[in-house]
Amino acid sequence: MKIRIATENDLDDICVLSDQINTTHHRNAPNIFSKPDRSERDRVFWLNNIAKENSVFFVIESDGKVQGFITARITENTEITFLVRKKVCRIGTIVVADTQQRKGLGKAMMQKIEQWALDAGADEIVLEVMQFNSNAQQFYDSIGYANQSHILSKSIVC
Repeated sequence: MKIRIATENDLDDICVLSDQINTTHHRNAPNIFSKPDRSERDRVFWLNNIAKENSVFFVIESDGKVQGFITARITENTEITFLVRKKVCRIGTIVVADTQQRKGLGKAMMQKIEQWALDAGADEIVLEVMQFNSNAQQFYDSIGYANQSHILSKSIVC
């Protein structure tokens, strides 16, 4: 198992993994997530994420193949006066190939992000998990993450 910075050469594997997680999300929340189209639709999005400032994009390889990825960025509240000013690492996306789940790849990527965040001076790590994704919620619980807030929504379109 090897974790490294993603490159443009990884885009084919990243797009396959992106479609995997998008399929699950679309199936469970089609009002939020668009239907995966298995094309080049997301390629530019992921390429831009590889090069973003104050961000990191790691891939994890196992058996010589990219089997997962994780993205994160550092933000700092400087505008909202009633919130504590601190550096926060925000995880954008984490995905492990279906065939490689429960083999420690997700945990290894989270540990890598935690070290990256510490090195960047972050005070905490935050991420969002969809309500339907109980497997992910159990995973994050198992590695020490806890609910900090709930994001609520209401459709106002008939």
